[in-house]
Amino acid sequence: MQSLLDSISPCVNIAVPLPIEGLYTYTVPHGMEDKARAGVRVRVPFKNRELIGYIVGDTQSETTARLKAILEVLDEEPVVSASMLELTRWISEEYGSSWGEAIENALPKWVKYGKKAEKSLAREKKAAPVFYEQKADLKLTEDQTHAFRIIQDALGRSETKPILLYGVTGSGKSEIYIRAIREVIARKKSAICLVPEIALTEQIRRFFLHHFGNELEVLHSKLSDGERFLAWKRIENGERKVVLGPRSAVFAPIPHLGLIVMDEEHEGSYKQETVPRYHAREVAAWRAGREGALFVLGTATPSLETMYRTEKAEVIRVDLSKRIDEKAMPEVKLIDLKDAVQSRKRAIILSAPLVTEIEHNLQRKEGTLLLLNRRGFSTHIHCPRCGTVETCVSCQVSLTFHQEAGLLLCHYCNFQKAVPEICSNCKTPMLRFAGYGTERVESDVAQRWPGARIARMDTDSVRKKGSHEKILDDFRREKIDILIGTQMIAKGFDFPHVTLVGVILADVGLMLPDFRSSERTFQLLTQVAGRAGRGLKAGRVLIQTFSPDHPSVRFAQKHDYLNFYRHELSARLEHGYPPCSRLINFIVRSHQEKKAYLYARELRDLLKRELLGDDAAAVPQAIQIIGPSPLPFYKLRGHFRWHVMIKVPRGHEYPRKIWGILPNLKKQSGVAMMADVDPLNIL
Repeated sequence: MQSLLDSISPCVNIAVPLPIEGLYTYTVPHGMEDKARAGVRVRVPFKNRELIGYIVGDTQSETTARLKAILEVLDEEPVVSASMLELTRWISEEYGSSWGEAIENALPKWVKYGKKAEKSLAREKKAAPVFYEQKADLKLTEDQTHAFRIIQDALGRSETKPILLYGVTGSGKSEIYIRAIREVIARKKSAICLVPEIALTEQIRRFFLHHFGNELEVLHSKLSDGERFLAWKRIENGERKVVLGPRSAVFAPIPHLGLIVMDEEHEGSYKQETVPRYHAREVAAWRAGREGALFVLGTATPSLETMYRTEKAEVIRVDLSKRIDEKAMPEVKLIDLKDAVQSRKRAIILSAPLVTEIEHNLQRKEGTLLLLNRRGFSTHIHCPRCGTVETCVSCQVSLTFHQEAGLLLCHYCNFQKAVPEICSNCKTPMLRFAGYGTERVESDVAQRWPGARIARMDTDSVRKKGSHEKILDDFRREKIDILIGTQMIAKGFDFPHVTLVGVILADVGLMLPDFRSSERTFQLLTQVAGRAGRGLKAGRVLIQTFSPDHPSVRFAQKHDYLNFYRHELSARLEHGYPPCSRLINFIVRSHQEKKAYLYARELRDLLKRELLGDDAAAVPQAIQIIGPSPLPFYKLRGHFRWHVMIKVPRGHEYPRKIWGILPNLKKQSGVAMMADVDPLNIL
């Protein structure tokens, strides 16, 4: 009997990075037992191919004869720590991905760089350290001192709630981050600081270098695989105490984590739009709680979810109500474009008041920011005779004209075509351009002020590596007079010479059929207004709009977040939207319209049957299942799209069992489905 037991191979559970429910059990061949530990990568046979998976734990099986064996253990040491295995498992359960997909998302691509990285790390240790000029500490304001004391007290406790630094733009939140991180390092622990954009990473990196020098590591997607792996290993080895980066930095393998900071916590870029569709705010909160670290969020315009949590005493709110040195908030004026258009009889880009203010700034050699959250030269091209608009062949959206490329482009699938000479419908030879984007604004500004130094910052102008930094650095050094851009230029930048901000059209995005459109508009207007007047001179903001009485615009003019929050929250409460509930959005798409609809209907019926039971009316307050409905962008990238939404009131249990229900839905060829938990966009 003993010899029979000795012949049975040990077994392990393996997570594979595929959209497949559950784990797979493999046997460990003789000679691999010591290496086959939780957290290592292994090469395994899977159906009719081989793939790389991750051992997540030991298991037992009485039928090992039927099990396949591991082919190769790829790592000498685990590449995924026990705490990271725990975190990725939570992500898979919370957001409906497989465990393997969650692990794969958390790790950098490193297969090719192992030996090369070790040699590079050895050379770095021998090299003389780089010394950075230490900046003197700034004197904290009364508000900052109060905030820092609260953080200090929280760091001294093993369990504490997250802290929201709710501070007006220019109130000195970054200085508090510095003090908090320094305090953590003094306690022999480490910190992660999350920022919403790679461009903002560079600004804060410069600021942090003067305080943390060689203890700082930066992680972001613009690094090469080799650079990212080297950074990862330095962090893992404990050589870096401070990690800075966008949302993926939340997975940094930093030992002895004591603090996670999330700057501009309201930003939508913290939500990942590919599997697993996690929100870095929720991941950071969970990780901080699990590892005994403090989670600090900072913003002038908190997401409704975070502010609502402060009211429920789940998050501690600390206010920073004044700018540094008592600088005044910029004066904001609204320009009603309806009046301007009536007087000119046509659409305008720059109103007379904005033109005057730009001229004043050019004369005084002061910086100007112009915001238009829409790319391209012209938003669409149409026929003046029959009204036909040139649209994408794969999406139900109009094509945008880009003058630099001389093409019509689809901003959703990147379809491109030359500008037609005649209407595709009635063959009229004259087509007319309408609307405008950042490229058109740049052209108009250049024609008005040919001597001005102008730059544009949008996704079209910053494709080349390093272009973000180059534009921002030139603007910071006052080599650029006027910076024109999309929402990229509104996020947390500190340019003391900027005294004028012009919003070309505040209404972009305001009327989108999405319940968050008002919140996003208010946040964007408030944030970009906050770029003005951060230096010695007062700031001015001019907002051009067709909707001067809209609450988002009206409250942004007054820098009045709290009243906007109360107004918006009442609307959300009335309709049962977040933060008063949680949403799970299922999107079904197919090239065949009927197939998409029928599959969405089957999905709805399955969810109702499994979650609500036969008597749905018995639990109307617990879960609502809505749909199927066509999405606002009904046809996108050649697919017809329907969605089914689950709405769960706050306080009720989140129905994680849906991930076990979905495999019961019979798969259809030519139909795809994806789930988005806590979606930020429903378009």
